[in-house]
Amino acid sequence: MQQIKVFLWIMGLTLCSMTMHAQFMGDPRERFSLSATVDGATNTDYTWRSGHDGERLAGGRMMPGVNVKVKSNVKLFSNRMLSFSIAPFYNFSNRELRTEWGASNLGFTMPTEHHRYGGSLTLNCNLLVFGKPLMLTGMGTGNFSQYGYENASGMLSGILMVTRSQRTVLGLGAVYMLGTAVSWPLYPVFIYTHKFDDRWSVNLMEAYNYLYYQASPTVKYALGMELESDIFYFRPKTIGLPEKAMYTQVSERLGLFADIQATKEIFLNLGAGIDVPFYGRLRESGYRHSYMTLRDHSKPFVKMTVKYSLKKNQ
Repeated sequence: MQQIKVFLWIMGLTLCSMTMHAQFMGDPRERFSLSATVDGATNTDYTWRSGHDGERLAGGRMMPGVNVKVKSNVKLFSNRMLSFSIAPFYNFSNRELRTEWGASNLGFTMPTEHHRYGGSLTLNCNLLVFGKPLMLTGMGTGNFSQYGYENASGMLSGILMVTRSQRTVLGLGAVYMLGTAVSWPLYPVFIYTHKFDDRWSVNLMEAYNYLYYQASPTVKYALGMELESDIFYFRPKTIGLPEKAMYTQVSERLGLFADIQATKEIFLNLGAGIDVPFYGRLRESGYRHSYMTLRDHSKPFVKMTVKYSLKKNQ
């Protein structure tokens, strides 16, 4: 039970941090963006265990696969105080789990190809409180799969910029999560960035922690770690398991990353390192009760992101 609580806390904090990272680190002049990320990892052994008592149910081999994540952000309205945007997304995974022993105990076959798509509506409001910038955000997200509608969720957040200068930014706040899959609705948010000189800087944002080196005006390297979430849906058609199942897993990626500005509108991000997974969970779609646990092992990863961005001045 304690492991489930820790996993749900990490999952919630990851989603919060990913959302805050996208909003805080994004260019406020950006009015449209479209990005595609391709990543993959080597094969590894895995073990399914019962989510109730931890009993070992089955094991096998997770084969090499490719994940593709496409997302866009369109700013529909923006002024100095308010902004409203829509962010559609599409994720594809061809992850294959081959059960090599205990197949009768597992009782279901997981499909090889997974499709997840949907979108978010986000409203941002920028205020001044006691002379300090305060960013308020409300967001609603809908998730769909190849089977149709899966679930919806929401988020309310507030971040107060305690310090904001040309060299240092310190922000403190909180996020309130809405939805049937929420375990702890309230999560803290911490943001810290500091520029040591023209080349070296640091960014700390819970799920994203990097030491940056600006090699040239168009190339920046980062050494650090980031949390990666993986979600897909399937239908087990097995007694004792939910009719609509959702698999979620969070992993810590430690590695070296490179940001490259290829043209005025096109950006590349390359990364490689070690993927350290937390427990994966099989749950009912949109709910927090865990039916089964998947334990994976650390493995190398590589990824590449291509982003097209249009700003107001372009």
